[in-house]
Amino acid sequence: MELEQLRQLVAFAEYGTLSKAAEALHLSQPSLSRTMQTLEEELQGKLFVRQKNRIVLNETGWIAVEQARKVLSAAEELAERVRLAERSRQSISLGACAPVPIQDLRPLLRELYGEITVSAELRDTDEALLEGLHKGEYQIVVTHQKPPEDDALFCFPYRKEHLSLLVPAGHSLAMLPVIHASDLANQNLLLYSEIGFWAQVCREKLPEAHFLFMNEWDAFGDLAGLGAFPCFVTDAFSHRTQAVNKVVIPIEDRDFQTTYYFVCMVQEQEKFRELITRLKEKRFRTEPL
Repeated sequence: MELEQLRQLVAFAEYGTLSKAAEALHLSQPSLSRTMQTLEEELQGKLFVRQKNRIVLNETGWIAVEQARKVLSAAEELAERVRLAERSRQSISLGACAPVPIQDLRPLLRELYGEITVSAELRDTDEALLEGLHKGEYQIVVTHQKPPEDDALFCFPYRKEHLSLLVPAGHSLAMLPVIHASDLANQNLLLYSEIGFWAQVCREKLPEAHFLFMNEWDAFGDLAGLGAFPCFVTDAFSHRTQAVNKVVIPIEDRDFQTTYYFVCMVQEQEKFRELITRLKEKRFRTEPL
């Protein structure tokens, strides 16, 4: 019995007739009919009720279709896992909930693992990252919440991030020692669009603010440093902020502070032992503003 026989059986069940299934499979009807007869012989059971000019599945046939779908699904999963395993030998895939972990880990991965290709992807939710980790789409993910208890996962908190607001010196907010979300109601704020989960935080916690979204990083940096609109900055890279006549004001609400969690599969822990050691040495302490 071959997978192609099962695919043809499932196609027959889906299309209802030999002629329609054969057309969809780009086969001749006699060829499909012979495959069904051969499959009955190999399974040692009748799958069809043969009527004049047509055949229909019997009860046993429908059971065979259900099992065939399961076998085909398992075969597809097997092939995908093999492809992912082969890719993981030649590359490291990182998924993260925000830009900071990518900027932390990608250079370190390249330093520690030499010629291996490092790819990184930004996702908006921890759930999507953990699902991708379990499926083998990622070898490492960084979440902004501690993952649910799972014996298959290794994780630890490796750094914090705290957002502040970069405000023009003459702005009405510039005299505040700290800022709360309520202070930003009806304010016009410049926001870079590719910031992972932070975008959802801003939308949910600042529903009355007006956002000017930008997706070009260099242009955003120029406008953030010289423009008239307040924008968010992070203590992770405060030393990179190029601002003229600007004031950095911490946002006091806890929603604008987070802890990042490094997560990998337990069986991959040894592979990333040196990376984990480097992260645990706290080489990524946040810098005071």
